[in-house]
Amino acid sequence: MKILHVISNENDRARVERVARYMPEEFEHQFVMSEELGSVKCPVDLVHAHRWFECGQSVWNYASANHTPYLVDVMQDDLESYRKLFVFNKKSAENVLLEAARVIFTSQSQQEFLARHLPSKTADTVFFHSMMLLEALDSFWLNNLHIHPPTALVHIKLLYVGPSDSHHHLDAVHHAMKKLQRRNYDVTLTNVGDLANEELLEVYRNHDIMLQLDEKTPSTQRFAEALSQGLPVLYAQKGVCDGIFKEGQAGYAVNTKSADDLARTILNVSDLFGTIEQQIMRLHPLSQFDAREQASLYEHLYENTVRRGE
Repeated sequence: MKILHVISNENDRARVERVARYMPEEFEHQFVMSEELGSVKCPVDLVHAHRWFECGQSVWNYASANHTPYLVDVMQDDLESYRKLFVFNKKSAENVLLEAARVIFTSQSQQEFLARHLPSKTADTVFFHSMMLLEALDSFWLNNLHIHPPTALVHIKLLYVGPSDSHHHLDAVHHAMKKLQRRNYDVTLTNVGDLANEELLEVYRNHDIMLQLDEKTPSTQRFAEALSQGLPVLYAQKGVCDGIFKEGQAGYAVNTKSADDLARTILNVSDLFGTIEQQIMRLHPLSQFDAREQASLYEHLYENTVRRGE
């Protein structure tokens, strides 16, 4: 079976290959950028658009012309792109979802967003042939699971992992820290960019609470990495990480713009750290993020989609 993966960048490719390498050899994976799709001449069994907006329309055109079934992933930044469209431009974007064999979401919050913004009949149809698959975690993290020592957090060490241009997301955090420091709590923040897995592992293990606050382009991969190392996570309300686990099981949803809410939640995690640490331990081995298990799901998904299209 030949699968044509349409991607928008190398990060998409890495995300797909993380799962594809565990699939049977009879699945042949070809990668093209969205703008290169028109030059593909060899027949394929299935097309997978890995971003609704950046890849979806070109895949819809290709699939329609070649009578090929296709799948489409909805990513977090797709939602913002859809929201910004003028009403008369939304129909073509909606058609990409309506005519896909399957729509794949990576979080519950994405479904909730589209339930509010899609026309009701369109939403019903899209959700009827949708499924949710979390972003797979690199096997390195599952092979190096760690539980944070269940000690009282006297010195609260916060961690934010993100690009250098993401500092504006931390304004409320800095205000929250000042509030806590005025109350004589010892709290510090480390902000690091992308590091090699081995370096990042040590960073996780030397901190206490992970902050996942970017609402538009968050990463469930970073979320899962932190949990694999026993760190509770503070994540954006109704963001991509909200709803994956029950509140208090892996961390807490926070108002990312409220210093008061952030300060209160940081203290709550600090006070209950032993309890949360035990909750996180029960999540291991984080099978929802396991690329091997996801490979099996994709294998059946691809086979069933092609079979229905025959």
